[in-house]
Amino acid sequence: MRTAAILVSISLALACGADAGKAAPGGEKKAEAPKVQAPEAKAPETKAAESKPAPLHLDVSHDKSGVLARAASTLETSEAVTSPALKEHLAELSHHAEKGPTNEALCAHMAKLMADKAPPAVDCIHALEHQRVHVGPEIFAEVARCVTEAQTLDALLRCEDAEKEAERELHVKKRGSGVEPETCTKLFTHFEKLAMADAGDQAKAVEEILEEVRADILEACAEQGTRAEVDCALSAKDMQALGACQSSLM
Repeated sequence: MRTAAILVSISLALACGADAGKAAPGGEKKAEAPKVQAPEAKAPETKAAESKPAPLHLDVSHDKSGVLARAASTLETSEAVTSPALKEHLAELSHHAEKGPTNEALCAHMAKLMADKAPPAVDCIHALEHQRVHVGPEIFAEVARCVTEAQTLDALLRCEDAEKEAERELHVKKRGSGVEPETCTKLFTHFEKLAMADAGDQAKAVEEILEEVRADILEACAEQGTRAEVDCALSAKDMQALGACQSSLM
């Protein structure tokens, strides 16, 4: 029995040894090498989109113009009006808006940036005439600076957005004396009459410009016009006397 048990043990040992030998030389089982994963393919790097410049916001507190300054500035900055006498009388009223670019010069620059999207020149000029009355010469000087410095269509549109925002803010922040509509109409008619008389043979051009912005001047009179400047203007006999009227919001 003992001999038989020993033989069985030897047989089992030999069988195990044979299996181990098949696994690895020397009877030791070799550990499997860890699998190496291929590196994940990286997505192609995309160029980060260029960030757009921050919106431009104009400080409407810079606006110092009453209704006379607004009306004078849009008339003075037209290349259709060259009368030296009228220009001289408009300069003081408009807070020297003539020192900035004319509407025609601005529109020429804008047309280059807009290319085939540019509106007819006359439409562009009319739009700027309206804007000058809406925001006054101080704020429009900042708009004009923005436009002349713009080198791309996006930059130009940034200027336009800022101007529209300023219009809305000034419409809310009325600083005039609340002059009646009837009185504002009298003011417009009187201003137009004096300006046409001063313009001589350019009277028709003056009339056309002022009639284009009539509604804007009436609105500016109601919202930004002061009683003192309106009363003074209605008493003026000519453009020289009109120049003595206060056109600033103090």
